[in-house]
Amino acid sequence: MKFAFLAMTMLGIALGLLLPGGKPKAAPVALAVAAADQPRETVLERDDNGHFFTVADVNGEPIKFLVDTGATTVALTEDDARRAGVAFDRASYEDVARGAGNVLRGQRVQLKDVVLDGKRVGDVRAAVVEGLDVSLLGQNYLSHVDLSISGDKMTLK
Repeated sequence: MKFAFLAMTMLGIALGLLLPGGKPKAAPVALAVAAADQPRETVLERDDNGHFFTVADVNGEPIKFLVDTGATTVALTEDDARRAGVAFDRASYEDVARGAGNVLRGQRVQLKDVVLDGKRVGDVRAAVVEGLDVSLLGQNYLSHVDLSISGDKMTLK
């Protein structure tokens, strides 16, 4: 169990180094507390910029996410969508959301599932968003888990 957690943590750090946007800031730490035959509790540490990051599987592929409680839906970068085998066509892009003062363009897609430490949500609506720096874990996933924030820790059950 410890090896699996260590392997996932190392995979998350490796993925963070491969993502565009330069060198990562302080690496967020995700602690998993085992619960017999149940999804594990996930505890995330706030990074130096005040954000919470995690790695969740999309269609079986590990993807680094910014946990975004203000995002309505899951949003994927184009690179993450390709890695997860999500089909999209840039020629079909349309306005999919409003960001900080601008309209975000992309394509709406359907994900087989999103899984974070055993917390699986199937048939997740999402969007592949043009120019997105990091994928966003939005409310259409987060509303299926118990989420709490205390100080610099976010807990998902």
